[in-house]
Amino acid sequence: MDVQIKAHGMRLTDDLREYIEKRVSKLDRVNERIIEAKFELRQQKSHNPAQRFIAQFTIQTPRSILRAEEKNEDGYAAIDIVTDRMARQIKRFHERKVHRSKRAAVNLGQLAADQSPELLPADLADDEEVALYGDVVRTKRFPVLPMDTAEAIEQIELLGHDFFVFHNHESNQINVLYRRKDGQYGVLEPELA
Repeated sequence: MDVQIKAHGMRLTDDLREYIEKRVSKLDRVNERIIEAKFELRQQKSHNPAQRFIAQFTIQTPRSILRAEEKNEDGYAAIDIVTDRMARQIKRFHERKVHRSKRAAVNLGQLAADQSPELLPADLADDEEVALYGDVVRTKRFPVLPMDTAEAIEQIELLGHDFFVFHNHESNQINVLYRRKDGQYGVLEPELA
């Protein structure tokens, strides 16, 4: 796996680069073409010494994004933990892919119907005022991949996030999948007013 290694707020020494490359080389192969693989290590001044180093590992394939992050007081420990987390992400990715293909072989039509989460609009209040608590401190750009709701659920589980933005190829619109407090999912389908 060809991985771009970057360091922010610190010098990327040859020993550190070799250590990261050694840890990454032990990971299982992702069974899809990898568009981009990035490993970033940041050192920051923090009031909490346990969050001094941040290691972030991202692998992007044509249909999925795998991401792991770790904050630690020791840079090498952060590297070890984040690569272990990525190994678990890759394993889950493979298991879900195999499980999905087996289910698709049994009944492709039933798969989409069974895994479509229902949207409960009562969760979202139309007339609530939004309080501003601060300024925008970061803007992030990312590719929005076309997929169906079942694939978006896989992505939200793989990433471990509470929401996921995707291009719903069935409706040809941008949707937001979110995790509800009850553990179920909801889908936001924005409409221009």
